Amino acid sequence: MTVPRASAFPELRRVFEGYLHEDYVEAHGTPEAALAAFLADANDAERRRFTREARRFLAATAPLAFSDVQSLIERLGSRWLPPSRDALVAWLEDAASGSSGR
Repeated sequence: MTVPRASAFPELRRVFEGYLHEDYVEAHGTPEAALAAFLADANDAERRRFTREARRFLAATAPLAFSDVQSLIERLGSRWLPPSRDALVAWLEDAASGSSGR
């Protein structure tokens, strides 16, 4: 299976670089708090784009080895590397549910 290019997910890159950067622990404390900060800062269109990309990302990476998914996340600018696929799915699903209710 081919790993998708990072360039296929510009909104994820924007959020990962902007909220899960190398100082995210100092700035936000946790990945969940970083996500909450993004959701608070983003407008409706940005939240919708992120949600669409998150769903596309999960579908595109489902058949991949998790180490490949972690490498892609890192190429997207995230310094948080989810410890498991379940943690990643939960984080992205929280994003989707948080943005859909706004």
